Amino acid sequence: MAPTPAKKKSNESMTQKSLMNFFAKPGLPSSVAVAKNATRATPARKSSTLPGTQTSSGSTKTSLAAKTKPKFTPKTPDSRLSSDIDIDAESGKDTPPTSDPIPIDIDMLSDDEDASVMKSANTRLTKRKIVLADSDEEDEGLSAKCTTQATYRTSSPEYYDTSSPSRGRAKKPRIAPTPSIPTSDEEEEDADVRSQFSSRLTKFRKLPAKPSKKKSRASDDDDFIVHDSDSEHERSSSRASSRSKSSKFAASDDQSGEESDAPMKKSAKPKRPSAKKSGGAGSETRSGSGLGGNTMFLTKAERRAQEKKTEKKANEDPFFFLVDVRDKDGVRPGEPGYDPRTLYIPKKSWTDFSPFETQFWEIKQDHFDTILFFQKGKFLELYEDDARIGHREFDLKLTQRVKMSMVGVPEMSFNFWAAKFLGKGYKVGRVDQAETALGAEMRLAKDKGKKGPGGKDKEKIVRRELNKVYTNGTLVDEDLLTDEQAGHCISLRESADGKDGMSSFGVCVLDSATSQFSLSAFEDDVCTTKLETMIRQLRPKEVIFTKGNLSVQTTRLLKSILPGSCLWTSLRDVEGFTYPQTINELNSMFSEANAGEEDAMDEDAELSSAVPQCIRDMASYRTAMEALGALMWYLRQLNIDKDLLTMRNFDVYDPMKRGTSVVLDGQTLAHVEVLLNNEGTEDGSLHKLLGRCITPFGKRLFRIWLCVPLREVKDINARLDAVEDLISHATFEQEFTELAKGLPDLERIVSRIHANNCKVKDFVKVLAAFKKLSRGLAKLADSSESFDSKTILGLLRSAPDLTPNLKNVESRFTVDKETDELLPVAGKDEVYDEVMREIEELEKELDVQLKKFEKKLGRNLTWWHSAQGNKEIYLVQTKANEKEVPNDWIKSSSTKAATRWIVPSLQPTIRSLKEARENRSAAVKSFRGRLYAEFDTDRGTWLRAVRVLAELDCLFSLAKASIAMGEPSCRPEFVEGDAAFIEFEELRHPTLASLREGFVANDVKLGGDLGRIALLTGPNMGGKSTVMRMTATGVIMAQLGMLVPAKSARLCPIDAILTRMGAYDNMFSHSSTFKVELDECCKILRDATPKSLVILDELGRGTSTYDGMAIAGAVLHEIATRTLPLAFFATHYGSLTNDFAYHPNIRNMHMSTMLDDEKHELVFLYKLVDGVASSSFGTHVAKLAGVPEEVVKRAEVVSEDFAKQFKAKIDDRKKKSLASKLPLVAQADFTYLLSLAMGNLKLPDDPFKHRELLKGLKQAVRSYVSS
Repeated sequence: MAPTPAKKKSNESMTQKSLMNFFAKPGLPSSVAVAKNATRATPARKSSTLPGTQTSSGSTKTSLAAKTKPKFTPKTPDSRLSSDIDIDAESGKDTPPTSDPIPIDIDMLSDDEDASVMKSANTRLTKRKIVLADSDEEDEGLSAKCTTQATYRTSSPEYYDTSSPSRGRAKKPRIAPTPSIPTSDEEEEDADVRSQFSSRLTKFRKLPAKPSKKKSRASDDDDFIVHDSDSEHERSSSRASSRSKSSKFAASDDQSGEESDAPMKKSAKPKRPSAKKSGGAGSETRSGSGLGGNTMFLTKAERRAQEKKTEKKANEDPFFFLVDVRDKDGVRPGEPGYDPRTLYIPKKSWTDFSPFETQFWEIKQDHFDTILFFQKGKFLELYEDDARIGHREFDLKLTQRVKMSMVGVPEMSFNFWAAKFLGKGYKVGRVDQAETALGAEMRLAKDKGKKGPGGKDKEKIVRRELNKVYTNGTLVDEDLLTDEQAGHCISLRESADGKDGMSSFGVCVLDSATSQFSLSAFEDDVCTTKLETMIRQLRPKEVIFTKGNLSVQTTRLLKSILPGSCLWTSLRDVEGFTYPQTINELNSMFSEANAGEEDAMDEDAELSSAVPQCIRDMASYRTAMEALGALMWYLRQLNIDKDLLTMRNFDVYDPMKRGTSVVLDGQTLAHVEVLLNNEGTEDGSLHKLLGRCITPFGKRLFRIWLCVPLREVKDINARLDAVEDLISHATFEQEFTELAKGLPDLERIVSRIHANNCKVKDFVKVLAAFKKLSRGLAKLADSSESFDSKTILGLLRSAPDLTPNLKNVESRFTVDKETDELLPVAGKDEVYDEVMREIEELEKELDVQLKKFEKKLGRNLTWWHSAQGNKEIYLVQTKANEKEVPNDWIKSSSTKAATRWIVPSLQPTIRSLKEARENRSAAVKSFRGRLYAEFDTDRGTWLRAVRVLAELDCLFSLAKASIAMGEPSCRPEFVEGDAAFIEFEELRHPTLASLREGFVANDVKLGGDLGRIALLTGPNMGGKSTVMRMTATGVIMAQLGMLVPAKSARLCPIDAILTRMGAYDNMFSHSSTFKVELDECCKILRDATPKSLVILDELGRGTSTYDGMAIAGAVLHEIATRTLPLAFFATHYGSLTNDFAYHPNIRNMHMSTMLDDEKHELVFLYKLVDGVASSSFGTHVAKLAGVPEEVVKRAEVVSEDFAKQFKAKIDDRKKKSLASKLPLVAQADFTYLLSLAMGNLKLPDDPFKHRELLKGLKQAVRSYVSS
């Protein structure tokens, strides 16, 4: 309708016009336009859309405020935001109107407009109050059907609210009460007016802005992109953000009266999603925008503030899949079959990742349990969980990189930090840049317009690749190897195919630092003795196994004896190589078989002759080959499989080595404290005492010597001769020390050279070290010619002459002292020579051009090059403030003294020079690889020389330890025989004697003319365990080939030392203390021979008195009558001494004590003497331990009474029964004789056992007949 002249005049007379009045349709009263349009930020969807509905976030329109503003728009103290008049249609329909008056300034309206404004204001403001009430009830934001209206700003002073907390005090305006809610006819008229205003408003839309290149999850650009209607998850995210922040944004809107432009995408057209029906007829809802409503009428500062708030919320938990962690199979931690190495990332998450995030998670999803260092220029950075671990463990500074938590360390300190993480038991991976920035630019230029997989653009960042994964069991880098001892990684495979259901094991052991592989296969007993022995000998740092393969007993055993820092790596069933796959992989790696032959191989295929002989010898052991296959697969994941396997350094490992050395099983190593003490450290252990090697490879060899002492008399005497020669020639030790000191770990560096992973300076050091070694060994050989023994001379003469090998390698290269590069000698490498000629020509050409410039400009010019790299080279340098330079020169940089210029005409030549230098670097790298390969062809020769020096170092270690133990010490005398015996005079424990003054030495004699078993009694703390450990230690030292801490020593070589000592349970294997005792006892009865040394300490104490006595007596009778080893049998069962007094092989001995009757104190003399101890003196020991005196006295009374009753029962039985005059063990002997006579039993096949058994039975019968 056309406006009346009076209306126009009234509008012109008003000095305060709102922006919306200015843009109102001419045919409509301006007051009505303002009131109707106060709730519109976007065009109406359809003609039927209700005024309370709200548009989607993807349908936002641009603002006109920045283009057209009234000249004068004063702000009143009570002016309100447009957000304060939001409308919710559904709430307005269901909620009754309020009776509170709405304050409206009547002075700001003309007379003709009063009625319409009053009616419109009543309608809008009543509904506004309903919406606010809903907002107060919903703390997390409105639902999708009750979202807040998009807001805009107006400067019109039509609305006042003196109750607003954000306003100061102001003069109370005159107000008029509001009428009730309008009828439906008025709403239809309202919708029509809105539509007309919206169409007029679109004429003033600002031109579309160019799309922003910056990608952000919740950026400004996202608000102006028209999303497709099917992007439901994006819309819902925007709605949630709008709901949670609508009230905050409304408050910020009130701070300014200016409006900012909101550019649209050029190709984006406003869409009008269909209205969603909800509730009663005519009710609709709208979704808010991503930033909490329409941002068309916000200033740039306000939009930036909104963006920061939204981005902060999005960054709080950007990677939701880390909240509920699952592996790639969807299994959660703690559930059966969980694989900690992988991470499940939903497909929809990949669409939200930035290019770097995509690059990071592509690698991390397959190495979730690995600390990944990502190279960023000269820094290495950790992200997300890795960063938090670094912050927690080492207090590295935690920062935020966009949406990712991050810590960074300099690239040069990688080895330092990697070693720290490895020390905590973590895996460490390094992701290096696969190209330089220049290379990335060249790739992008080449691939411009091409699409990657799935139609996506090629990655527009520097490519990065996983270079290597480091674990404690597979370290090869010198800087990360903090321990000179071998760090073993073992691959374990178990099968239940053994006899009687026993487990059989296949084991592959790797010392990655030396590329040494050891294969082993064995069938174990119920105690898994061989496996335990292997684990205690090797002390592995990593165990690889297949899930579900290891039995419960094996797993519990490993958990009980493996160190806590050991890394457990489990493989899934689909991982690792099966037996036929392992055969194919070995043939492929070690032979030149083509693909067709490999594919044709089946399970029965044989290994190629090119495969190392040790592997072919073990090919029939399926478990061993599968263990090797699992280890090969694992090394391939770490990118080090070829480097290690192609060394061809394989051997067969026997943990027990029966027949060639003394068997020290796992229990003996632990009980005698050979490698570690009972606390798990080396302090006080035999290895700590005797290990005095000075070379790393010598230290590793000595540990092997200590675990497998010699058994053959000839070998032992030869080593003893060598040790005595070294002791008597002090000058020879000085020569050896001069040679060995300062040598690098040659054994490990040779392995790194083979893997092409050796630094140039290390390679040069190795050559110098081998030259020194070759000369030194020859000199030592000359000096040893005067020795009484030829052992050392023979060892040194077996070392190869390294001079020809060194000359061959050194003649091929020179070292650039400035760059530390290995350069080929002129004429030895055609590619390198050609590249160098090209570089020289280009440099000469540039020099000629420089002289031309000097001649043209009439002044001296110089070249300037950057200190590092080829990025800035051949810049022309002039004096500062030189003005007369060619116009085409481009200024690069300047200082107070000089200015540097880029000369465009020289750029093609400089570019060619850069490429030539890159080719030179590639040629140098290729030459270095060929040089290392040439060195590696003589690997066997180099390692043989290293082995000679290692053995000599071990001999010196034995000699030094022999001298250090003090006097008396002696050379042990060994005698051949079919049964073992030992005779030590004044034997001392080597470790305790060095720690304590006045250590009591003891004579120890077993076998020979005396009984083979010492039945040892005496009080607790009397020294029984010390004597038994001391005897075992003396035997080990003697058969190592060194002096022993005794006045004299004479013995027949021992083939095994078997022990059962201490009282402990094993909760991991569900074994009680008594069960552990019997398991170890069973193993002894099975494995002991007449040449074994057995130590049984207090057998039977873990059960009741009568059961314990019965078991102890039965075991003692068995080993004394049939097994016949040398043995110490310590017990507190005094009745055993009476029962076995008749037995010729049992000798009663005890630790002497002295009892002070006056003070009631027990004095320990720590002396081993013949006879039976009068008592165990348990109550006296209780008094020493601090037990209250009244308790001790009561115990003494009970003990005496119990002893009397027990003796009375025994005497009574003897009187009643004639058979009781003979002990049960003697009756067992007679029963055995009767069985032999009747042919029910046979005598043992072993001649010694046969002879000793009959001899013992004869003496037993004679002793009882005579008595």
